[in-house]
Formats: sequence, structure tokens, C-alpha cells
Amino acid sequence: MAIRYQHLTADGFPEAHATMVAAFADYHLDMSYMTAERSWLRNLKSGVSYDCSVGAFDDDRMVGFTFVGLDDWQGDPAAFDAGTGIIPGYRGQGIANGMFEFVIPGLRDRGVKRFLLEVLQPNRAAIRAYQKAGFEITREFACYDLLPGSFAGARLTGGDIGVRVIDKTTVQAFRGQTDWQPSWENSFTGMDRIPDDLVRLGAFHAGRCIGVLVFYPLLQWIMCLVVDREFRRRGVASSLLKSLMTDRRLPAGTDRVKINNIDHCDHAMRAFFVKAGADFVIDRYEMEYVFNPG
Repeated sequence: MAIRYQHLTADGFPEAHATMVAAFADYHLDMSYMTAERSWLRNLKSGVSYDCSVGAFDDDRMVGFTFVGLDDWQGDPAAFDAGTGIIPGYRGQGIANGMFEFVIPGLRDRGVKRFLLEVLQPNRAAIRAYQKAGFEITREFACYDLLPGSFAGARLTGGDIGVRVIDKTTVQAFRGQTDWQPSWENSFTGMDRIPDDLVRLGAFHAGRCIGVLVFYPLLQWIMCLVVDREFRRRGVASSLLKSLMTDRRLPAGTDRVKINNIDHCDHAMRAFFVKAGADFVIDRYEMEYVFNPG
């Protein structure tokens, strides 16, 4: 069997999405919600460049893909594996590594210094394959789901804090208030790339915005929850989450609120969401490949 690799195009996205559906049918998480529209907009959020992405083909049939996003990361030009999948029957044959080797020269030509990805911790085969290719584990992320019916709002109190809708400029002003760098998919630049509506909430005290929450309705994700360091442990995060969950901020049909990629080092945030009624879903590793000079 001779596998052919080629860069993707935006026009070829429908074929890539169909391959993704087949590849993720037996994934550790249920990915059936990832419609073509959601996948397209998730790629847009992640900065996917289709001419840097790759498809693997057996004759004319696409049997694997890797979507590659481009952005800056810790001051360096960087790339992100926004999704890799191989359909059953073609796994374990080196196709993932073949796609990786295919995209590397083009990324190097673009000056990319780092290549990042996220992988579910139970997917040991993928982790071993990425390590063999030169990726190293850099962080652990925890993921949670908060069901509207399970929200423990009565346990959350916010005191004299008002919550109202804010604009993206107000959100961006909180970049310096994070204790750890948000994951690629929850980055501040990623939020700015989203063309459709986000729910942006600000917590205010004495006319000052002291915390922000950003929710992406299409994917049902909380992308950002940050509180000004001066006002922590005063119920600010509680006020923001309570407003999202109870003040008719959630669009009709929202069956869950996803809280993805909380850094394991942030014990306080993880405990906060558990107290609010969120259920642990899965852990992920963030992994990174550093390009050698030259």
C-alpha cells in the first residue's frame, strides 16, 4: 500500500470533515456533536492554515488528516496540531508520522520554532507515537462538563458585584491577569478570530471591571474565566459563572457547558468548578516539538 500525502485546501474541507467523522467514530470522547460548521469554526479559532495542513490518501480516498494552526507561542512563531485522525483499517502503519514528516519542512520554511498538540491521556498509543517523533510532554490539562441541571448555584455567592455584557477590548485587557498561559484553543488571539457571537461577561465593582468570562455557544465552551488578582476570593468568579448559568445567557438547547484545558497546577480553579457541580471528563497532555536550528 502506497500512501500519498498532500496539502489540503479550504475547498477540500468537506472531504476532510467526512474523514474526521470516520476517524473519530471510536474516539475516547463522543465527537458526534462536531458538525462540519462547528469543525470549520473551531479550525478558524485555532488559526488553521489549510496549505500547511495535510491529508493522507490511498489512491483517491482520504484516510487521514492533520489540521495545522499557526500563531505565536511564548514569543515564537508556532504551529498547532488542531486535529489528527486516521480511519480504522489504516492505523498502526506509520501514517501519523508520515503526515508529521510531510508538514515539517513547510513549517520550518515559515520560521516556526515550536509545534504543539494536545492528546488524551488514555490514548497511550498516540502518546508513544508523538514521543517517538520528538514531542515532549509540557503540561497536563483537566477537562470538565457542567450540566445546567447540575449547576450548584446556591453554593456560589458573589456579594456586591454586578455582571453585564462587555466587549472584546475589555476581555483582552485581562491578558496579564492569568496565572498560566491558556491553551492554544483557549488563547486570547483565538477568541479574537471567532467570527460569530461569543457571550462576554464582565464582573463590576464600583464601576471597575474586576473579572471576565467568555463562553462560545457554538462549541458550548467556557474559553476564559479570569479574575483581577486584587479581587480574588471575593466571589467574582462565582458571580460570573452564576450569571452565565442562571440569567438566560445560555442559548436554547445548550445541554452542557464544557470547561476544557484547566492547567493541573491550578488547584483552586479545578476545585471551584467541582464545587459548582461540574463533572470531571478526562485529562489531556500538552506536548511540544522544538525545531532544531538550521
